[in-house]
Amino acid sequence: MRPPFPPLPAEDLETYAQRLRVVADAAPVMLAYVDARERYLFANTAYATWFDLPREAMLGRTVREVVGEAAYELLRTPMHVALAGQRVHFERPVPYRGGTRTINATYVPHVLPDGTVAGYVSTILDVTERLRAEKERERTSRFREHFLGVVSHDLRNPLSAILAGANALLHAGTLDERQGRMVARIARSAAGMERMIGDLLDFTRVRLGDGFPLEPVPTHLDALCQEVLEELGVAWPARELRSGLTPLPAGRWDRHRLTQAVSNLLGNALQHSPEGTPVTVTTRAEGSFAVLEVHNGGDPIPAELQPHLFEPFRRGAHSPGRRGLGLGLYIAHEIVRAHGGTLEVQSSAEEGTTFTMRLPPQPPAR
Repeated sequence: MRPPFPPLPAEDLETYAQRLRVVADAAPVMLAYVDARERYLFANTAYATWFDLPREAMLGRTVREVVGEAAYELLRTPMHVALAGQRVHFERPVPYRGGTRTINATYVPHVLPDGTVAGYVSTILDVTERLRAEKERERTSRFREHFLGVVSHDLRNPLSAILAGANALLHAGTLDERQGRMVARIARSAAGMERMIGDLLDFTRVRLGDGFPLEPVPTHLDALCQEVLEELGVAWPARELRSGLTPLPAGRWDRHRLTQAVSNLLGNALQHSPEGTPVTVTTRAEGSFAVLEVHNGGDPIPAELQPHLFEPFRRGAHSPGRRGLGLGLYIAHEIVRAHGGTLEVQSSAEEGTTFTMRLPPQPPAR
């Protein structure tokens, strides 16, 4: 085996050995040399530290003495394979004296020119924490699937039945005025809970890494906005909704998700602006981008809140008593981001509050 860094002509052996030790100590793995009698003849700092021993205390001692009897029984077979002249690689838990650790190890035999095996080089990585993190991710994934299943089935389905039943009673024409008001209140509350459950499902998908799966189809942003305006006009009959919708070329966007984002922005503007003031929606082209703006008057969003507005569970301190989880703007932002677009806000006492959405003609390739 030729040395990887042969000594310089004027370099003595001690200087050369010191240079090799520096290289070994800089390696991001545990390195050791074990001779044919299973004694440690070299260990880098990482290897000695792992066993909580001074390097000098390891040299000359056998593997059995250093690692302990239980660990030695597991390591003996790969050691003997390496000392027979074969390279060995394995990953397994090993019960060392200080506790069981999972190691990723490679034993490389040192074969002399005459074919004799003088020993082997051991390189070891402690992968215990990596495997623990992987198991934790697996547990999180299982919890996520269970959580989504519970919310989507065990909660959403009964709630949908309540909402369908309340709407059927309202349209049957058999209720008196007092009963009608009561059933309408039930329908509104059930619809609100259904929206909150939907927001929680979306939040969970995004935070656990699934994001928003998109199904892009040709969509006219101005026509989509008009539909949302009509729906909210029914839900907010006392409010004025103004539109300045410029016809735009169709983009390839997820129509359902984009409707959700626009509805969240308009709903936010209606909730956080005074009665008697209008909410205005405009669309325009900006190069190849489609731009949507939602504007409302009233008190501005506090400057200290604006940098955090698109974080989950954020609700304006200037709007006490508003219902909801504070996920609407976060979800709108994530939907726009999934499309490769941006969502920004500007707010001042003089100009009011404007949310600006910019969308490219189609989402980026995934």
